[in-house]
Amino acid sequence: MEDKIGVIDLGSNTFHLLVAKKRSSTSFETIYKERKFVGLAEKGIEYLSQQSIQKGIKALEGFKKTLSESNVSNIKIIGTAALRTAKNNEEFLQLVSDKLNYEVEVIDGEREADLIFKGVTLLHPLQKNHVIMDIGGGSVEFILVQNGKNTWSKSYNIGIGVLHNNFHHSEPISKKEIEILNKFLTTELKELSSIQSDIEIHSLIGASGSFEVVETMNGKEVNYHSISEVSIPIFHSVSSKIINASLVERENMDGLPPSRTKMIVVAMLLIEKVIEIIAPKNIWISPYALKEGVLSELI
Repeated sequence: MEDKIGVIDLGSNTFHLLVAKKRSSTSFETIYKERKFVGLAEKGIEYLSQQSIQKGIKALEGFKKTLSESNVSNIKIIGTAALRTAKNNEEFLQLVSDKLNYEVEVIDGEREADLIFKGVTLLHPLQKNHVIMDIGGGSVEFILVQNGKNTWSKSYNIGIGVLHNNFHHSEPISKKEIEILNKFLTTELKELSSIQSDIEIHSLIGASGSFEVVETMNGKEVNYHSISEVSIPIFHSVSSKIINASLVERENMDGLPPSRTKMIVVAMLLIEKVIEIIAPKNIWISPYALKEGVLSELI
């Protein structure tokens, strides 16, 4: 196997590129990382807009140039929720094949959860009981980890693109919209509630994405090399500030990236609901997720 590996994660909101160099049979060195907000799920995951398709192709053209300049030919491309659900997904996949000569492996939710688990545990062996949560634009994955083992996982089509389209229509979000969203999430996440009802959860582990906002808005830089910890009270403080703000106010918040201002409200409400359900002692934020899980298999 070549030492350099390129992994592209075609998320429902964001496309990610990771270039790494193999160091051993169990480890790698990150050479380059990039993310491009594409918004495949910006209008839901049932249909990809022409605008998002073109933004996706443009992002991949940029990634291809980077991979070529870095002499990376060992490349793995993974597609997730929007590309497994949208009725016109073949249109995008065919363009990727024709224009870029790339083939995309579109994975199901179970496989996605497994790769997220492998990515997070590659960075940190997990003792005790934890729930890993990966918030995407189209879907959200949950993995129950007990003493280092994946004992239960599930993918739900409740990504923030979906939640934003269905529930967040006013600025700031109204109390009625929050009430309707919370009722929906309570119903959707019944299985998560029953799975861990008799288990004490040490931590909720957020796999990058929306969880990083908690760090940046708390005045910290995102740690890309190790798991970081955020207390529950600090999360509630950041979450409340975001939920109660209008779009204009969020656009002017320090530490809140422009690409996240639109959908971050439903992300915070979703995390708040999960905290209510599983009652973790604290929150851990992992910079490793799906793409690192792919790398762990490739090396």
